[in-house]
Amino acid sequence: MVETLSIEQLRTFVTIAETGSYTEAAARLYRSQPALSVQIKRLEEQLDTRLFDRSGRTSTLTETGKVLHGYATRILDLNEEALARLSLSEAQGTVRVGVLEEVAHGSLVRLLTRFGRLATGIRIELEVSTSWELAKRIKSNALCLAIANTAYSDLPATPLWEEAYVWARSEDADFAHHSPIPVIIDPSDSPCVGCRTAMLNLKDVGIETEVVFSSSSLLATQAAIRAGLGLGMIAASATTADMVVLGPDSGLPEPLTAHIGLYRGSDARGDAAGSLHEFLINHLQQREFATTV
Repeated sequence: MVETLSIEQLRTFVTIAETGSYTEAAARLYRSQPALSVQIKRLEEQLDTRLFDRSGRTSTLTETGKVLHGYATRILDLNEEALARLSLSEAQGTVRVGVLEEVAHGSLVRLLTRFGRLATGIRIELEVSTSWELAKRIKSNALCLAIANTAYSDLPATPLWEEAYVWARSEDADFAHHSPIPVIIDPSDSPCVGCRTAMLNLKDVGIETEVVFSSSSLLATQAAIRAGLGLGMIAASATTADMVVLGPDSGLPEPLTAHIGLYRGSDARGDAAGSLHEFLINHLQQREFATTV
């Protein structure tokens, strides 16, 4: 009879199950693919069952694997919660955190709430703004931590992920034969590097445009796109089910990809800021919430 299950083997199992790929799981866990294969083989031998169906390019869970996945996720969550709760039990203070609007909703809020439950002595103050405003506020130490596009500051930042931007329109609006094409984009006086580059690229390929709506607010941009006002440039993670994303076959140049990083203010030296800084790096570099932000 199986007496114990290895935390490391369960973490490997869950990561492969969620990525569907040994290669991607190895990259996330900073391990070699053969090492992961050995761990899964040992786990399957211990349980005397197959956990993955390896037919094809992806690794899908068997029925037994699906059962184990539910338990493994809970075990890993409890293990992390216990370790974090013990390490954060003495930390005290207030941490001012700035984040891009694109990542301020959904799972990131749940992630910060989760940290708050573990570190009951730490108070989080959340500020939502644009990357260029967050860059200024982290430089002046008005913020302890900031999650922002690294294009607007030379300050050191821990890389987190890449955020692709796309052209999107309403399901009910097609601007393929419009000239000029109505465009929804950030205001012309904003320092948005991606917006300026996108408009120049459209001009370079001979596409005439007319800016019909400008806003630095994600919610306003989403509403304008859904209302069919024009073609909008928006983060891929911020598109909604009622939007149509235009690919390379549309003839439009692809917008830039943003590099998102975590900044820490030079005055944010306390245990409270340090604990949240480490917590965010550990979770955001793995993009736990990538599919729901």
